[in-house]
Amino acid sequence: MDLTQSYFALFDLPVRFEVDDQNVAQRYRALQKQLHPDRHAAGNPQEQRLAVQYSAFVNEAYETLRNPLRRAIYMLAQQGYDRDVLSSRQVDGGFLIQQMDLREKLESVSGLVDPEPVLDHILTEIGADSAQLMSQLASGLAAEDYEISATAVLKLQYLDKLRAEAEQMESWLLEG
Repeated sequence: MDLTQSYFALFDLPVRFEVDDQNVAQRYRALQKQLHPDRHAAGNPQEQRLAVQYSAFVNEAYETLRNPLRRAIYMLAQQGYDRDVLSSRQVDGGFLIQQMDLREKLESVSGLVDPEPVLDHILTEIGADSAQLMSQLASGLAAEDYEISATAVLKLQYLDKLRAEAEQMESWLLEG
């Protein structure tokens, strides 16, 4: 196995944003069956070490390919848009104002008598915005417009963080 090959090559996939999740899962199981460290437990220390490295590489590739945002970040990195380049990009002011507004609403939820409808509304809004950005991202990658794709990824990262905070708030409210 070549640890420098692309994740798409490893999984015998064409390099494109849209992937067949079932195909990815089947290929993952086949690779793990072939490369899992337990299959090489009787081998010499070098074989065992390589098996662990290969397995970790397959796991990382699988986690990346099955998650649309991670997959997009990976694809952009292959085009020279690594994490440093992405994090140095500016997001338009309107989007940032919208994020601050959603964050303020989220912070006020815990003080409400009936927080669930407000929290549901916030999560719905985040979901709709994410779906729109995911569509832009897919179109941008398909057209090899990496500027549009990079901007969509950056915005999706903001929304993912906000969604995680909202889901954490939801769990906290359900437990309390």
